[in-house]
This record gives sequence, structure tokens and C-alpha cells, in this order.
Amino acid sequence: MDWLSVLPALVALAVAFYLWSRTSRPKNFPPGPQVVPFVGNILSLGRTPHLTIARWKAQYGDVLSVYDGRKPMVILSDFHTVKKVFADEAVTGRDDQSSIVIDASTQKDYGLVFSQGELWKVHRRFALSTLRDLGMGKNWMEDAIVYEVEEICRFLKQTNQKPTNPKVQLTNSISNVICALIFGRRFSLTDPKFSRLTSLIVESLEGFGWDSAAQAFPILLWFPNPVRRRILKARANIRTMTAFFQEQVDDHAGVDKQEGVQDYLFAYQAEKEKQEGTNQSKKSLFDDPQLLASLSDLFGAGTETTSTTTLWAFIFMVENPEVMRKVQEEIDGAVGRDKVLRNSDRALLPYTEAVILEVQRCASLVPLGIPHRTNQDITVDGYTLPRGTLVIANLFSIHNDPRYWKNPEQFDPMRFLDADRKLIRPDGFAPFSIGKRACLGEALAKMELFLFIANLLRCFTLKVPPGHIVSRENYATSIVLSPTPFELIFVPRT
Repeated sequence: MDWLSVLPALVALAVAFYLWSRTSRPKNFPPGPQVVPFVGNILSLGRTPHLTIARWKAQYGDVLSVYDGRKPMVILSDFHTVKKVFADEAVTGRDDQSSIVIDASTQKDYGLVFSQGELWKVHRRFALSTLRDLGMGKNWMEDAIVYEVEEICRFLKQTNQKPTNPKVQLTNSISNVICALIFGRRFSLTDPKFSRLTSLIVESLEGFGWDSAAQAFPILLWFPNPVRRRILKARANIRTMTAFFQEQVDDHAGVDKQEGVQDYLFAYQAEKEKQEGTNQSKKSLFDDPQLLASLSDLFGAGTETTSTTTLWAFIFMVENPEVMRKVQEEIDGAVGRDKVLRNSDRALLPYTEAVILEVQRCASLVPLGIPHRTNQDITVDGYTLPRGTLVIANLFSIHNDPRYWKNPEQFDPMRFLDADRKLIRPDGFAPFSIGKRACLGEALAKMELFLFIANLLRCFTLKVPPGHIVSRENYATSIVLSPTPFELIFVPRT
């Protein structure tokens, strides 16, 4: 036998066996659907992965595994299991193989969302303390939100009851709250540059929906095709946003700082100087790439989640007009429709608050959360998860789990009220995720959602234009579930 002639075939066979072994479940790994060599389960997940995984959960249970190409992922679908696992320090890592987040220019391993290890710990603590010091839940922050609420209400009144897509102005208003927090300034709702910036956030999130395909098939990035186009577009969008944040940082450098912390940029610079002064022999964790990435995370997460939840609230109100009417009656009776609602009014409006919670449950905005990664071998419900395994909280299934929610497919705010109409928080509710990497802006988001949604319903009755269809069934899937564009008529309540 001429061994040289068969050597290429043997090498190819060895490579194929190695790649196949990478998509074979290790010993004592959770069960799941059949894995296709090299591809994993990507093709089976389809365009609505959260719905596919919900079906797999019924077949394989609350702890199941799938493969994102050759990358193992374990999906947890029980609230208490997620709560226990995500409280473990060993499950605080992040996926560092993104085809979009590739280097310093696209913020690889920087920021508050994708960082891990010591960098993440230090900056999560810093961000939490800074946001608290800046006034989350305090008067000046509330004033900034109320100002934006009044601006969006003014804009909607000027539509003169013509069908309107509220997304751009609503997103800009909510972005301005974040801008006040991190830059100490706001932008005009009709500023085209600012509107373009907020639209880039949505485009970038859509790009992440194609990231799995690019990772599983790197060859797709070598020639023109839809995956490559979307990945390159997402990279370009991130660079454009980073350039905008750099511009704000440069402009901010010439602003005189008053006594005390005035915005996130001032706080960051003060901490950077402190770290450099006390650790001169050690590289500071407070550098410029980390600042830009943190600003991008705060801006993106703080804009997209709140604005999209508010859009979902509009949809559920027009689908359930009797709920909208009850909210308006509660506001009229407890506070009055002529008074701008403040955060202190939340205690007077339990039904309104319950409606917002039910919107969050039904929308399940981030259906599969942000993947965590194990930093060491761990055991979950008797299964062994090796170091480097991605772990996902199936928030969509949790929010629709009949073990926690009676008739979960129904929109029913009363599930968040007890017999005395006092608010309750049942198990199985986690719109801001759970554990050590839960959303650090939860307190701000709750205040924003109340002030925007309650005040908009105080001012307007929402109607669907004749011939139009607005439905919870129409949405786009990426990291977040976003309603497809729709128009409504905003009828002033006079």
C-alpha cells in the first residue's frame, strides 16, 4: 500500500473525527436534541429560538443542552434552578468568541456586559455605586425623566390624532435620560444625528442574532453573503457609536466640574485618577477603552430595553382596551389626569404598576438572557457542566411556566395583586435576569417604565388606525423581542 497516497484521506478523517467529537455530549452532560456534526443545533433553532427551545424543554426537561455549532450550551428553564446557579461565582463568565466583538475597537472583553473576571467585578461595583450616587430614585433623576415624558407627550399631541409610529421619538426620549446620567446633557428629539445613533442600537442587536452562524461557519466571513453583511454592519455600527461617545468624552473634558459627582464621566475620571495615584506600578483597570465600552453598554441597554418595553405596553393596551380603561380610571381617581405623575405616586396606583409588571412578563423582552460561561466544572441537578460551558436562563419559558402562572398565555395584571389589591412579586418573574450579573440599572428602569407608561396613558387613549393590525404575534427576534413597526392614533384625554 502506498501510504503517501492515503495520508491526505487519513488526515481528513482525523480532522473530521476531532470536529465531530467537539459536538458530542460529554459524560453526564444534560440531554438534548440530536447534534449534527460541525453544525450543532443551529439549523434546528430556526428564526424563533425561544419557541423551539420551549418545545425541547417539554421533551428533555428543565435542564437541557444544545450546541451552537461546536459550542456546548446548557439551558435552564426552572426559576429556582436559575436563581441558584446564577448566584454562583463560577457561572459569571461571558462568551468571548463573538464574531462582532473582536478587538478593542469593538470593545472585546471591555465594558459592563461582556467583561469578566476582575475587570467585571471592579466595574460592576463602580457602576452600581456611581448610579446610586448620581441619584437613581432621587429628585434630579426623576426631574430629568419627567422632562422627557412631557416632551414626548407634547410631540404626540402635535400629531393631531394622525396615525403615528412612536418608536423614534420614544427611543430618543428614553436615550436622553441615559445621556443626562452619563454625559450631563440631552439632545433634541428631532436631532438627526442623535436619531441615527439610537437606530444603530437596534441594528447592532439584530446583528448579534447572526453571530452564531458566523461562529459556526467562519468561512461565511470570507465572501459576500447575508451573514457577512450583517456582521460587518454590526461591527461598523459599534465603531460609529464608539466614535460618538469619544466625541462626548472630548467635549466633556472642557466642562467645569462642580462639587460632588455630577455625571458618570466625572465619576469615572475621578476614579481613574485615584487608581493611578494609588497603584502606580500596576496597570489601571480604568482606561479609555473600558470607559467607551461602559458608556456604550449603559447607553444601549438603558435605551433599548425601556423603549421596547414601552412599545410592548402600547400593544397590550390596544389588545386589551378594558385594561387601559382601568389604568386610566385608577389614575383619574387616585391622582387626577391633569397632574404629571411622579415616582411617589406609584404607591397610589397598584393596578397600573401591576399592568407594567404583566407587560414585562408577557413581552419577555430578552427571552434567553445574556449567556453566562462557567469558569470551572460545576454540577447542576446532577449533571456535570465542564469549564467553558455556556449557561442560558430560559426566561421566556419561566415567564410562561404554568407552575408559576395560571393561564400564562393570557394578559392578566391581577396575578400581581393580592386580595387586598396590594402588589405581590410571585416566583417565576425575572425581567431583569437573576443573580450576580442581573441588570445593574434595574432601579432606574423601573422608575422610567412607570413614569413613561403611566403618564402616556394618563394623557392619551390609544387606538389602532382603521385597516391596521397591531398584534403581540408580530415581532422580530434577536437578543431582544422587538415589535414590528406599527402606527397608533394617540387621542388626547381632555
